[in-house]
Amino acid sequence: MDKTNVKVEFIITGEEFNVTEISDLLKLIPSKSWDKGDDIPGKSIKRVETIWMIETEYEESLDINEQLSKILDSILDKKLILKEIKTKYSLEYVFAIVINVENNEKPSMYFNHDFIEFASEIKAEFYVDLYIYS
Repeated sequence: MDKTNVKVEFIITGEEFNVTEISDLLKLIPSKSWDKGDDIPGKSIKRVETIWMIETEYEESLDINEQLSKILDSILDKKLILKEIKTKYSLEYVFAIVINVENNEKPSMYFNHDFIEFASEIKAEFYVDLYIYS
């Protein structure tokens, strides 16, 4: 029987920036990255922006904060760097929360104070994608 699962991504996006430099500054290896103009595999179009991303795996969960805290723990002490590079490279930050609901088991969805404060300070947006399967 499939269980409800959650994945969280922290995405840095912008027109053009050096993803290796971002990795070096943050001392993190991205889960995924690509440059504006890169081919999209299997398609005849190119990437329209540069992306640097860290993410959790899909994990069985009934509380999105379990996955949010994993991402937050890896970037919380990098707030000043994130603020500096946001201005320097005109970057945008996004927390993407992807929820696959199975067996009508919906996870707890709230944002704790630490997350709200951090997201506000780095001027991040957040998206919630909710997919209901059964």
